[in-house]
Amino acid sequence: MSALSRSRGAAPVAHLDTLPPVERAAIRCLRGWTGGPASRARMRRNFAAVFAASADTHADALDALMDLALCAGRRPIARNGQDHAEVSGDENAFAQMVAAAVGGEREDALVFALALMGPQAAWHAVGLAEELGLALLGLMRARPDGAPETARH
Repeated sequence: MSALSRSRGAAPVAHLDTLPPVERAAIRCLRGWTGGPASRARMRRNFAAVFAASADTHADALDALMDLALCAGRRPIARNGQDHAEVSGDENAFAQMVAAAVGGEREDALVFALALMGPQAAWHAVGLAEELGLALLGLMRARPDGAPETARH
């Protein structure tokens, strides 16, 4: 693997504040989940505050999707720190996968998933991305400002 192919997913492709809410929230979830146990616990509490009995289902989908994205990837996903304004190519592919899946565009979601992981994992990731996207939409509806608390830093 050349140095170029290792850094390909790190190229900045967007600014976080210019993305639509679902994509922005998906990236914040990715960054927050990789931020450590305290960040993950905060995300679970936010799911619990909004979804009560179904919170564990949504949080488990997030955990499973993150495990796939980070462990079954073609290479390590290039991601930025929680407060970084730029979005990497890999973060954007992840966000687009979630947005396409929740929008019912499963084939498009699969294309984005395949940019990050192998075919077997990608099929599974699309279903999990749809579930995460629905949870993010629910969190946005629950907040008066439309920003999902789970995805905040």
